[in-house]
Amino acid sequence: MALPEAPRAPRADEAAGSPPASGAGATSAIGAGPLGSLRTTRAVVPAALGLALAVAVWAIGLPAGPSLFGSSLADLTVPTAVLLALTGLWLAGWASTTRESWRVVDIVTASVLGVAGGFLFVVWNLSWPVVSGALAAFPPASGIGVGIWLLPGVLGALVIRKPGAALYTELLAAVVSALVGNQWGFSTVWYGFLEGLGPEVVFAILLYRRFGLGASLGGGAAAGVVVGLLDSFVYYPEFSPAYKTAYIVATIVSGVVIAGLGSWALTRALARTGALSSLASGRDARRV
Repeated sequence: MALPEAPRAPRADEAAGSPPASGAGATSAIGAGPLGSLRTTRAVVPAALGLALAVAVWAIGLPAGPSLFGSSLADLTVPTAVLLALTGLWLAGWASTTRESWRVVDIVTASVLGVAGGFLFVVWNLSWPVVSGALAAFPPASGIGVGIWLLPGVLGALVIRKPGAALYTELLAAVVSALVGNQWGFSTVWYGFLEGLGPEVVFAILLYRRFGLGASLGGGAAAGVVVGLLDSFVYYPEFSPAYKTAYIVATIVSGVVIAGLGSWALTRALARTGALSSLASGRDARRV
């Protein structure tokens, strides 16, 4: 004969008349509630606003009169449009993820990568006249060499794995290159800023949770798209539509192979040496 179950004391939430929360149902309810709606709004608003402003600037153009750092505002129409679009997309991803603060080791490591990337830029800047001259028979082919200038941003994101890492390392590399001196002057700095935003957008869309080969290739491709658009409108406005398309394709391929695949291989190589042991990228590599 089965004994009757002893009566159970009611929980606080039951005593208050609230239904008990349980596992996934509770999580789903929270995600579908006001908090989830707020996060969606925070993601959609900056993306929509950035893209709308970018289209407006591109369509209307900036005035030709004033100049900024030696360039007329009209010459900065395309870079400004690209900046607005990328910033909106980045803020959308940034608002959708949990943000971790940077540690001292993150700042030091990213700074070392940025400065090293800057000196890599210096060497490549000196080599560029020879490289581009060798490809002069088909000018759009020069796009295959731009991946070197995109490498620090993707590498910084893979190594640091924190929001802003791609932007910081790429921008720092560009600043070092400009300070040492090159044939492009201050434009190197805002180029670096935009080239860093390209992969930053990709990792933000991935909520800064994916740092494998696919994410790296995507980051390199995004940087390639950015520099391809900038160059084809700022430096090569005389290119025909076919030449511009070919050039952008070449910069994307270069970004994928050199910046994307190259950064992924470099991160794994650095991790094997133990240099990244204090970072998540180094610990993950040891598990493989």
